[in-house]
Amino acid sequence: MKKVFILPMAILFTTFMVSCKTSEKTNIQEKPIPVLEKNNKITDLTGSQISSPRVFVYKMKKNYSNNVPVIMDAGHTKIVSYPAPADLKRGNGYATPTKLKDGFWLDNKGIGPNVAFLSYTYEEYSNLKQAPAMEELMNSIIDKNPLSYHAFCGRRNDYKDIVNEINQLIESGRIYSMGPTVCPEPMDKAE
Repeated sequence: MKKVFILPMAILFTTFMVSCKTSEKTNIQEKPIPVLEKNNKITDLTGSQISSPRVFVYKMKKNYSNNVPVIMDAGHTKIVSYPAPADLKRGNGYATPTKLKDGFWLDNKGIGPNVAFLSYTYEEYSNLKQAPAMEELMNSIIDKNPLSYHAFCGRRNDYKDIVNEINQLIESGRIYSMGPTVCPEPMDKAE
């Protein structure tokens, strides 16, 4: 009689545990999957906008647009962030900055005011099997303070046509209106 009672109880217990697990999985909310729409707005599948990369616009003392950027500490004494060789590629090309009007550049890599540039070109660095040792990176810095001006101009998803809209800010002089590190609203939002 014990065997007859234990077997149904085991089946009932197993069924109960499986149903609890199934219920548990259906209550988990997964993170929304980002979708890049044609207008460069980043949304989740429900259409809600999500954060996008900051827009960093800058002028350089010399043209380092094909040199690999690294991020230095605030005192520009050590490297705090550097790319893996594979990080520099974008499709069939490289994540080099976009040339804008009047000597300005639009960042496509994720740099900031503490950027420094290496002697490595994007092509040379991306062909390495791994990033160089820290000592070699430090020794390959060609300019620790390369920027003559910089501005943060909101988020990429603030713009419909980022290059043209930033060029309008440059042409109108509005890029300078708030000083370095701050940029006015995109043209279509400010008017």
